[in-house]
Amino acid sequence: MRRAASQPLLRDFHEGDEDEEEEHNFRIKGNKAFRDIDSISKQITCITLHKRPPRRSYEDFSSPENYGSWRQEQRSGAARLKKQLKATWAIQKLIDKQLSRLQTHYNRAMGPTKMSDVAHLLMPKWAQAQELAALFWLGDWRPSTILELLRSLAHNLWDPVGVERALSHLINDIRIEEAVIDEEMTEIQSNCVLHLPFRNDQNAPGIRSEFKKIHRVIVKAQNLRMKALEVAVKQVLSQNDAAEFLVAFVRIQDIIHEVSIKNNTRKSGTYIKEFGV
Repeated sequence: MRRAASQPLLRDFHEGDEDEEEEHNFRIKGNKAFRDIDSISKQITCITLHKRPPRRSYEDFSSPENYGSWRQEQRSGAARLKKQLKATWAIQKLIDKQLSRLQTHYNRAMGPTKMSDVAHLLMPKWAQAQELAALFWLGDWRPSTILELLRSLAHNLWDPVGVERALSHLINDIRIEEAVIDEEMTEIQSNCVLHLPFRNDQNAPGIRSEFKKIHRVIVKAQNLRMKALEVAVKQVLSQNDAAEFLVAFVRIQDIIHEVSIKNNTRKSGTYIKEFGV
């Protein structure tokens, strides 16, 4: 009977031990969880402090040493900015000089000219037959061809999508102006064919008048060429992209001229190729 009576007490004792063990385990797990949370909190605090350092109080700058160090940092940063600005100004100066050279070249048609000069402006002696056939328009590169060349290089520029969009509008506008000049030149040519005598007489009535009209058309073409270049360089391209384009433009002109000369020296005859630019 005593043994039987002791069993509930033993069971209660074991149940009490189990409760104490569960409570002990819960405390251990709870302490571990708190330690994990505390560790995470410390990591977050460290990250936050690393990304956003606390603001320095006025007392940090109150000493001459700290203020002097801060001023030195400011001077170093300003010096680096000034150096970069000087480089930027130097590049812009070179771009302006290159545009000025092109302007001088195109301005050859502006001054007084003889009738023979008009023919030389239309077909320069230095240009090869391949260049004249493939690229030239009233004495030099067609303006829209220059812009198409730039568009073919746009994928290498800083903002190809923006440059492509701006060039599309510019090329469309330039082609409209080219069409107006072409129409004016066609009218002059028709008038020459229908009304002027077919003989080598520069003093024939109307010849000088028609040559003056042709000269005015050439001047308009030269102005349009310069306009296309200036708008592209100054309004469409960034400074670095403008410099790279001007370098590429000169190089491509040289390559085409050299290839034309080599083709002219071949004994097998002349081979004219349309340059896809």
